[in-house]
Amino acid sequence: MQPTPAPAAPPTTDPVVEFIRAQRMNLGYGLTVLAFVFLVATVALAMKGSRLPASTTATTEKGKDKEKDDALSAMKGEVAEVIQPNRFDYVVGAFGAALGLLIVGVGGAYLLISLPKPTEAEQRREARVLLLALGGLLGMGLILVGVLYFWRWEESLVKWLDKSETKEAKYVLYPLLMIVAGGGLMFLAIQPARAEERNNRTIRQLVYGSNFGLTVLILFVVLVITNAVVAMRLPNKLDTTNSGFYTLNPQTKQFVETLEQPVHAYAIFQDSTPAVEDTKRLLSGAQDVNPGKFRVTFLSPALNRAEIAKLRTEYKSADMTRDGVLLVVGDENNEDRRRPSFIRADEFSDQTEDPQGRPVFVFNGEPRLLRELMFLADDKQKPKVYFTQSSGELSLTGGRTADRRRTATALKQYLEKNNYDVAPLSFDATGPAKVPDDASVVVVADPTSPLTPAGVQAITDFMTKPRDGNKKGKLIVLAGGSSRGADEKPLRTGLEPLLGTFGVQLSDRFMFATPSERAPQSDPDEGTRTFTVVVNPEAIQERNPVAISFARAQFPMLDCRELLPPPAPATGFRTVSLLASQPGAPTWSEPLYTAAPAKAWNDLNKQVEAIMAGPGAREDKVKRARELVAPKQINTDPRDLAMFVSEVPTARDVTPPARVVVFGCSEFVSDSAAGRVGRGQTTTIGLDLMTSTMRWLRDRPTVTGVQEKPYTTYTLKPGYDNTRLTIVPVALALLAVLGLGAGVWAIRRK
Repeated sequence: MQPTPAPAAPPTTDPVVEFIRAQRMNLGYGLTVLAFVFLVATVALAMKGSRLPASTTATTEKGKDKEKDDALSAMKGEVAEVIQPNRFDYVVGAFGAALGLLIVGVGGAYLLISLPKPTEAEQRREARVLLLALGGLLGMGLILVGVLYFWRWEESLVKWLDKSETKEAKYVLYPLLMIVAGGGLMFLAIQPARAEERNNRTIRQLVYGSNFGLTVLILFVVLVITNAVVAMRLPNKLDTTNSGFYTLNPQTKQFVETLEQPVHAYAIFQDSTPAVEDTKRLLSGAQDVNPGKFRVTFLSPALNRAEIAKLRTEYKSADMTRDGVLLVVGDENNEDRRRPSFIRADEFSDQTEDPQGRPVFVFNGEPRLLRELMFLADDKQKPKVYFTQSSGELSLTGGRTADRRRTATALKQYLEKNNYDVAPLSFDATGPAKVPDDASVVVVADPTSPLTPAGVQAITDFMTKPRDGNKKGKLIVLAGGSSRGADEKPLRTGLEPLLGTFGVQLSDRFMFATPSERAPQSDPDEGTRTFTVVVNPEAIQERNPVAISFARAQFPMLDCRELLPPPAPATGFRTVSLLASQPGAPTWSEPLYTAAPAKAWNDLNKQVEAIMAGPGAREDKVKRARELVAPKQINTDPRDLAMFVSEVPTARDVTPPARVVVFGCSEFVSDSAAGRVGRGQTTTIGLDLMTSTMRWLRDRPTVTGVQEKPYTTYTLKPGYDNTRLTIVPVALALLAVLGLGAGVWAIRRK
């Protein structure tokens, strides 16, 4: 007896396929309506794009709103790009809508015009093919439009990932979502057709072809996007040196990122020395930081003679007789705004001495390039800085017999190295009765006697009266804490009334530190006159650029003088305390000059101990001890030692003009401080602070801490075995070869 065969399983059906088979005409009408929607979108986007001007320059009616016109002119294409988007965005949208119109329209027309297949199996096969064709083509079109928009809005990717402008993220995510949606649509359209891939050769070819195309397209898109993201987030060079020799200083990066005008650097080098290669890396690194504003072109005197000859003819003011770097700042389309400068190749390296007096070769390309860029940003005009020299101030000229605490020749040289024009200013009988008109900043550096009435009046006029071009006076006062008058009290310079109008008052007491908190000194009295000065956190919260640049720095300063707010508040000025004594470090003061402050402090402690150990009630002894200590004004709170004064911002001021800076110390800019050695090299932190202060006063970007980088030679640590360095690698290589051979032999034997 034959067994009864099992009933055949019913054919698997897909709800979408069954819907297309059963609702053929309705689906055709629906696709026709969708095609009409695509038609409307195509026309609307095409008309919108055709109405936009090709130029991205926005114009306004003359005289209607001058401030708005000025703002638009200054911002140029950035504002215009928002007001009038580029027509290419609409062209891409119109292209995508037209593609959808074509695909959906053909599909709808096919369903409405063609006759249904005679059998259900053929109808299902037709539905699967139609779904595969419509879904695959629409998905491919969506991916194509997404790729076009991703390419069009590639700058948004840079702004989002590299500059952390989160508002630009949507212009990156929208194209990515379109690509993902298109890939998903293609994947879903393929699935119903897989039921026919074994029975129908045409469907099998379409499915396999669609799978292959989808895989290749998605792989290509993922690779492109991954490389773009990695390129934005990771550097194109890996610096493995301990000193970060090949990495740009953060201050240099910040300055290059904020360039207002484009810079084109032409690097012209014949030889390939280490300094030349490092210079090329430096320029390439600057270009990577801001490729939109800093551009580099490398030229060879042997291969690019015509280009170099053209540059020499065009920029005759630049002495291009040797190899070097030509910097051109300004708009290339406007010759009046183009400012050239040439840096010779030998200026990128130098030879100096280490603390032990041994010769050391250094690469100073980064500070040299930065100084030249700042100089060009100032229209190649060296700001004139005058140091008053008629009242015993720090001298700009020194000598072997001069007291290095009273000379500032290193500061003068440092400022001149940073493209400042430094000159003395005297107010004696033979000097001028006014500050010269070309003065950008006047510095009064720790006078040892009061300024003459003529000098006080000249500086007051410089700071309060209008000047040519509506320029405002800028003043730096260094008030050391050791200068005293005939009455043994702190010196009155004569500028106290002027400083009071700007919201700063000099203390009338000498300031000292307790011996337990003093900096290490051989002289205990000098230790009590030395303070550890730090940046005031309030100045960092105020976003003062000098405070931000030196946020983690500590300054050992000698002979400081406390700064106080004046009794009457200053009108129209804002005062910020930038430097203060270290919190928690006890400080004290005396109304008269004390030649031996350490002894005075120890005598005070002995008197307090004697009172507390003597007879009497404890409350009475504590009261007498407090009365004895009170005149010293002992305090563990920070004492203000540097005040930065700017005008109160108005509605038109993006950054209010800086006016006055007062330091309660001066030794940090003297030659004695400039010659100190720290961490194996001469420190210039005090000079950097002074230079940054001048740039802040002149409303320029603050750049600090960019120094030369010494060339070093790597040497193996003592105790290495030269034989092992040779034998071990050879033995490992032979072992690897033998292991691979044994593996191949074993596999072939099987």
